[in-house]
Amino acid sequence: MPGDVSSSPSARSRAFASSAGEDVSPAESDSASVLTVTSVELKGATGEAVRVHLSDGSFFILHAEIFARTSLHAGSPLDGKTREDLLARSENVLARIRALGLLSRSAQTRKGLARKLQARGFSAGAVRFAITRVMELGYLDDRQFADSWLRSRLSVRRDGWSALYRGLIARGVPRPVAEECLTELYPAEAEAEVARSLVAGLSRDASIRKLAGKGFRSRTISAVIRARGAGYRGSEGE
Repeated sequence: MPGDVSSSPSARSRAFASSAGEDVSPAESDSASVLTVTSVELKGATGEAVRVHLSDGSFFILHAEIFARTSLHAGSPLDGKTREDLLARSENVLARIRALGLLSRSAQTRKGLARKLQARGFSAGAVRFAITRVMELGYLDDRQFADSWLRSRLSVRRDGWSALYRGLIARGVPRPVAEECLTELYPAEAEAEVARSLVAGLSRDASIRKLAGKGFRSRTISAVIRARGAGYRGSEGE
Protein backbone atom coordinates (compact mmCIF):
# COMPACT_ATOMS: atom_id res chain seq x y z
CA MET A 1 0.00 0.00 0.00
CA PRO A 2 1.42 3.35 -0.92
CA GLY A 3 2.29 5.74 1.84
CA ASP A 4 2.07 9.51 1.83
CA VAL A 5 2.36 10.44 -1.82
CA SER A 6 3.02 14.04 -2.75
CA SER A 7 4.35 15.73 -5.86
CA SER A 8 7.97 15.43 -4.70
CA PRO A 9 10.11 12.65 -6.20
CA SER A 10 11.24 11.42 -2.79
CA ALA A 11 7.63 11.04 -1.60
CA ARG A 12 6.65 9.08 -4.70
CA SER A 13 9.73 6.87 -4.34
CA ARG A 14 8.91 6.19 -0.68
CA ALA A 15 5.34 5.34 -1.65
CA PHE A 16 6.39 2.81 -4.26
CA ALA A 17 9.12 1.44 -2.02
CA SER A 18 6.51 0.83 0.66
CA SER A 19 4.36 -1.11 -1.80
CA ALA A 20 7.36 -3.17 -2.84
CA GLY A 21 8.47 -3.89 0.72
CA GLU A 22 11.47 -1.54 0.59
CA ASP A 23 12.91 0.68 3.29
CA VAL A 24 14.13 3.67 1.37
CA SER A 25 15.42 7.16 2.08
CA PRO A 26 16.35 8.58 -1.34
CA ALA A 27 18.12 11.91 -1.45
CA GLU A 28 16.43 14.99 -2.87
CA SER A 29 17.96 16.28 -6.10
CA ASP A 30 17.80 19.52 -8.00
CA SER A 31 15.72 19.07 -11.16
CA ALA A 32 18.54 20.64 -13.19
CA SER A 33 21.29 18.36 -11.87
CA VAL A 34 22.38 15.41 -13.98
CA LEU A 35 23.44 12.17 -12.30
CA THR A 36 24.52 8.82 -13.67
CA VAL A 37 22.72 5.52 -13.21
CA THR A 38 25.17 3.15 -11.52
CA SER A 39 22.99 0.02 -11.37
CA VAL A 40 19.42 -1.27 -11.55
CA GLU A 41 17.88 -4.24 -9.78
CA LEU A 42 14.50 -5.92 -9.65
CA LYS A 43 12.71 -5.85 -6.32
CA GLY A 44 9.43 -7.16 -4.95
CA ALA A 45 8.06 -10.70 -4.80
CA THR A 46 7.37 -10.78 -8.55
CA GLY A 47 9.91 -8.23 -9.73
CA GLU A 48 7.28 -5.53 -10.15
CA ALA A 49 9.62 -2.87 -8.78
CA VAL A 50 12.95 -1.68 -10.12
CA ARG A 51 15.45 0.07 -7.88
CA VAL A 52 17.62 2.57 -9.74
CA HIS A 53 20.90 3.55 -8.05
CA LEU A 54 22.49 6.90 -8.86
CA SER A 55 26.02 8.25 -8.78
CA ASP A 56 25.39 10.45 -5.72
CA GLY A 57 24.59 7.36 -3.63
CA SER A 58 20.82 7.83 -3.74
CA PHE A 59 18.28 5.57 -5.41
CA PHE A 60 14.62 5.56 -6.35
CA ILE A 61 11.98 2.97 -7.17
CA LEU A 62 10.05 2.63 -10.42
CA HIS A 63 7.25 0.27 -11.34
CA ALA A 64 8.58 -2.33 -13.78
CA GLU A 65 5.94 -1.35 -16.34
CA ILE A 66 7.35 2.17 -16.48
CA PHE A 67 11.00 1.08 -16.34
CA ALA A 68 10.43 -1.22 -19.33
CA ARG A 69 9.51 1.82 -21.42
CA THR A 70 12.77 3.59 -20.66
CA SER A 71 16.29 2.99 -21.93
CA LEU A 72 17.87 3.34 -18.50
CA HIS A 73 20.89 1.17 -17.77
CA ALA A 74 24.15 1.45 -15.87
CA GLY A 75 25.95 4.49 -17.25
CA SER A 76 22.82 6.34 -18.39
CA PRO A 77 22.65 10.07 -17.53
CA LEU A 78 19.52 11.10 -15.65
CA ASP A 79 18.41 14.63 -14.80
CA GLY A 80 16.06 15.51 -11.97
CA LYS A 81 13.16 16.52 -14.21
CA THR A 82 13.20 13.17 -16.01
CA ARG A 83 13.31 11.35 -12.70
CA GLU A 84 10.29 13.30 -11.43
CA ASP A 85 8.38 12.41 -14.58
CA LEU A 86 9.22 8.71 -14.22
CA LEU A 87 8.14 8.72 -10.57
CA ALA A 88 4.85 10.41 -11.45
CA ARG A 89 4.17 7.81 -14.15
CA SER A 90 4.97 5.03 -11.68
CA GLU A 91 2.48 6.48 -9.24
CA ASN A 92 -0.15 6.50 -11.99
CA VAL A 93 0.45 2.80 -12.59
CA LEU A 94 0.17 2.04 -8.88
CA ALA A 95 -3.07 4.02 -8.61
CA ARG A 96 -4.52 2.16 -11.60
CA ILE A 97 -3.55 -1.21 -10.09
CA ARG A 98 -5.07 -0.28 -6.74
CA ALA A 99 -8.26 0.96 -8.43
CA LEU A 100 -8.63 -2.33 -10.31
CA GLY A 101 -8.06 -4.22 -7.07
CA LEU A 102 -10.82 -2.29 -5.32
CA LEU A 103 -13.17 -2.84 -8.25
CA SER A 104 -12.43 -6.58 -8.24
CA ARG A 105 -13.79 -6.77 -4.70
CA SER A 106 -16.93 -4.66 -5.13
CA ALA A 107 -18.58 -2.21 -7.49
CA GLN A 108 -17.62 1.44 -6.99
CA THR A 109 -18.73 4.91 -8.01
CA ARG A 110 -16.29 7.42 -9.45
CA LYS A 111 -16.52 9.59 -6.35
CA GLY A 112 -16.30 6.67 -3.96
CA LEU A 113 -13.30 5.15 -5.72
CA ALA A 114 -11.54 8.51 -5.80
CA ARG A 115 -12.06 8.90 -2.05
CA LYS A 116 -10.57 5.46 -1.40
CA LEU A 117 -7.52 6.15 -3.57
CA GLN A 118 -6.96 9.51 -1.90
CA ALA A 119 -7.23 7.83 1.51
CA ARG A 120 -4.43 5.49 0.43
CA GLY A 121 -2.13 8.43 -0.20
CA PHE A 122 -2.28 8.86 -3.97
CA SER A 123 -1.92 12.37 -5.39
CA ALA A 124 -4.80 14.11 -7.15
CA GLY A 125 -3.15 13.60 -10.53
CA ALA A 126 -2.67 9.87 -10.00
CA VAL A 127 -6.28 9.52 -8.84
CA ARG A 128 -7.55 11.29 -11.96
CA PHE A 129 -5.41 9.07 -14.15
CA ALA A 130 -6.66 5.88 -12.49
CA ILE A 131 -10.34 6.91 -12.61
CA THR A 132 -10.08 7.85 -16.28
CA ARG A 133 -8.34 4.59 -17.16
CA VAL A 134 -10.78 2.25 -15.42
CA MET A 135 -13.67 4.16 -16.98
CA GLU A 136 -12.10 3.68 -20.42
CA LEU A 137 -11.87 -0.03 -19.65
CA GLY A 138 -15.58 -0.09 -18.82
CA TYR A 139 -15.09 -1.07 -15.17
CA LEU A 140 -16.59 2.04 -13.61
CA ASP A 141 -20.16 3.20 -14.24
CA ASP A 142 -22.16 5.26 -11.74
CA ARG A 143 -25.52 4.30 -13.23
CA GLN A 144 -24.69 0.61 -13.19
CA PHE A 145 -23.59 0.88 -9.56
CA ALA A 146 -26.77 2.76 -8.59
CA ASP A 147 -28.98 0.23 -10.36
CA SER A 148 -27.26 -2.75 -8.71
CA TRP A 149 -27.23 -1.20 -5.23
CA LEU A 150 -30.86 -0.13 -5.43
CA ARG A 151 -32.13 -3.50 -6.65
CA SER A 152 -30.23 -5.25 -3.88
CA ARG A 153 -31.54 -2.83 -1.25
CA LEU A 154 -35.14 -3.14 -2.40
CA SER A 155 -34.93 -6.92 -2.24
CA VAL A 156 -34.04 -6.99 1.46
CA ARG A 157 -35.36 -3.76 2.99
CA ARG A 158 -38.53 -1.70 2.92
CA ASP A 159 -37.18 1.83 2.92
CA GLY A 160 -38.67 5.02 1.60
CA TRP A 161 -37.58 6.93 -1.50
CA SER A 162 -35.73 9.60 0.50
CA ALA A 163 -33.76 7.03 2.52
CA LEU A 164 -32.70 5.23 -0.65
CA TYR A 165 -31.77 8.52 -2.28
CA ARG A 166 -29.56 9.45 0.67
CA GLY A 167 -27.97 6.01 0.53
CA LEU A 168 -27.03 6.46 -3.12
CA ILE A 169 -25.64 9.95 -2.56
CA ALA A 170 -23.58 8.76 0.43
CA ARG A 171 -21.96 6.15 -1.83
CA GLY A 172 -20.90 8.73 -4.39
CA VAL A 173 -23.71 8.46 -6.93
CA PRO A 174 -24.32 11.86 -8.60
CA ARG A 175 -27.71 13.39 -7.72
CA PRO A 176 -29.14 13.30 -11.27
CA VAL A 177 -28.18 9.62 -11.60
CA ALA A 178 -29.69 8.78 -8.20
CA GLU A 179 -32.96 10.53 -9.08
CA GLU A 180 -33.16 8.88 -12.50
CA CYS A 181 -32.51 5.42 -11.11
CA LEU A 182 -35.04 5.78 -8.28
CA THR A 183 -37.70 7.17 -10.60
CA GLU A 184 -37.28 4.12 -12.84
CA LEU A 185 -36.96 1.38 -10.22
CA TYR A 186 -39.00 2.80 -7.35
CA PRO A 187 -41.86 4.91 -8.75
CA ALA A 188 -44.43 6.61 -6.53
CA GLU A 189 -46.92 3.74 -6.60
CA ALA A 190 -44.28 1.21 -5.63
CA GLU A 191 -43.25 3.38 -2.68
CA ALA A 192 -46.89 3.80 -1.64
CA GLU A 193 -47.46 0.04 -1.77
CA VAL A 194 -44.47 -0.57 0.51
CA ALA A 195 -45.68 2.17 2.84
CA ARG A 196 -49.16 0.63 3.10
CA SER A 197 -47.70 -2.75 3.97
CA LEU A 198 -45.61 -1.24 6.73
CA VAL A 199 -48.44 0.54 8.56
CA ALA A 200 -51.17 -2.08 8.36
CA GLY A 201 -52.84 -2.21 11.79
CA LEU A 202 -51.03 0.84 13.17
CA SER A 203 -52.67 4.00 14.47
CA ARG A 204 -52.45 7.22 12.48
CA ASP A 205 -49.71 8.74 14.63
CA ALA A 206 -47.74 5.50 14.75
CA SER A 207 -48.02 5.20 10.96
CA ILE A 208 -46.67 8.70 10.41
CA ARG A 209 -43.76 8.13 12.78
CA LYS A 210 -42.81 4.82 11.22
CA LEU A 211 -42.96 6.02 7.64
CA ALA A 212 -41.08 9.23 8.38
CA GLY A 213 -38.42 7.25 10.25
CA LYS A 214 -37.90 4.95 7.29
CA GLY A 215 -37.40 7.80 4.86
CA PHE A 216 -40.70 7.89 2.99
CA ARG A 217 -41.54 11.11 1.19
CA SER A 218 -44.07 13.40 2.85
CA ARG A 219 -46.40 13.18 -0.13
CA THR A 220 -46.39 9.39 0.08
CA ILE A 221 -47.10 9.50 3.80
CA SER A 222 -49.97 11.97 3.27
CA ALA A 223 -51.48 9.82 0.52
CA VAL A 224 -51.38 6.67 2.65
CA ILE A 225 -52.84 8.44 5.68
CA ARG A 226 -55.66 9.99 3.62
CA ALA A 227 -56.48 6.64 2.01
CA ARG A 228 -56.88 5.05 5.44
CA GLY A 229 -58.63 8.01 7.07
CA ALA A 230 -61.94 6.23 7.65
CA GLY A 231 -60.20 3.18 9.00
CA TYR A 232 -58.26 5.25 11.51
CA ARG A 233 -61.47 6.90 12.74
CA GLY A 234 -63.10 3.54 13.11
CA SER A 235 -60.25 2.12 15.16
CA GLU A 236 -60.10 5.22 17.36
CA GLY A 237 -63.78 4.84 18.22
CA GLU A 238 -63.31 1.30 19.50
